[in-house]
Amino acid sequence: MRRIGSNIRKQNSDAKANRIVRNIIRYSDDETPRNDYPRKIVSPVKPSECCQDENREMVGNVREIDGFKFCYKICTVCGHAVKFYFPAAGSTSEAVKEYRQWKRYMVQ
Repeated sequence: MRRIGSNIRKQNSDAKANRIVRNIIRYSDDETPRNDYPRKIVSPVKPSECCQDENREMVGNVREIDGFKFCYKICTVCGHAVKFYFPAAGSTSEAVKEYRQWKRYMVQ
């Protein structure tokens, strides 16, 4: 007899670092803005005049996928949320190098 969930493979740290992270922000004008951070964030569709850097606060902690660091930022006034990617200037990740090479190729 097999245990329930025994067919689920344990992921190693490399697999976890390379997995695709789904976007937890749902943009809707019908619902009120809501921050249920680890599960979902409900945000207005368009940013307002108040959505400046000084009004946005970081929600949760910084995550890294394939060398790209990001976090979620929400406007404290209207509730508009974005997935903010930090500049990858100091990174030496192979994924970042490949992405930059691809962008150079696409610009030509």
